[in-house]
Amino acid sequence: MEENPRKGNAFKYIAYVLIAAAVIGFGIYFLTPKKLTAAEGKNVLLFVQNKIVDIDRNLKSDMSKQDIATRLSWHKSNTSLFNEVKGSKDKVIEPQIDILEKKIIEVQTKEFPELRTTYVESKKEVLGGQKIDIAVSGPRQDTLTFKGDLFANEKTKDAFFANIKPIIQDLRFKKVVYQWSRKETTNKVRAKKDDEI
Repeated sequence: MEENPRKGNAFKYIAYVLIAAAVIGFGIYFLTPKKLTAAEGKNVLLFVQNKIVDIDRNLKSDMSKQDIATRLSWHKSNTSLFNEVKGSKDKVIEPQIDILEKKIIEVQTKEFPELRTTYVESKKEVLGGQKIDIAVSGPRQDTLTFKGDLFANEKTKDAFFANIKPIIQDLRFKKVVYQWSRKETTNKVRAKKDDEI
């Protein structure tokens, strides 16, 4: 007696459909935003309002007295909070999220050019000892220039760039220029814009 090959295929397709339904069900369950309880809503609202006050305070003060790592960490915490709450559909929280977004963009556009300048100033002495000049330029201080004979060697230049790339991206530089004996090369940097959260 021969088995019907279509019967085996039917079970296979039914199994595929059931697996796909389970995956879709899990996706909907885990990716759908959950309704906040009243207490959770108050806590989120309080966090957002406190962050707005904190940003306002920093906009009015001189943050340059803090070290670069602390300042970058503060900006990352702002971004983290915003990303966590931006999808909220709560009627009370939504307007505060809009205010938070505007404040973060305002402080970033003010702060990042200053941070880039501070970074360059902090590296002048160390790099000078290695016969490398460092400078910042551009209307938003977003072009970083290194000058030294060291950069004539492609491998050395690539290793140097790989070493500084994380901080360059964190500081949102757009270009890194290497100059040596009347020649130069440029690396474009994939980094967020100052007004991008």
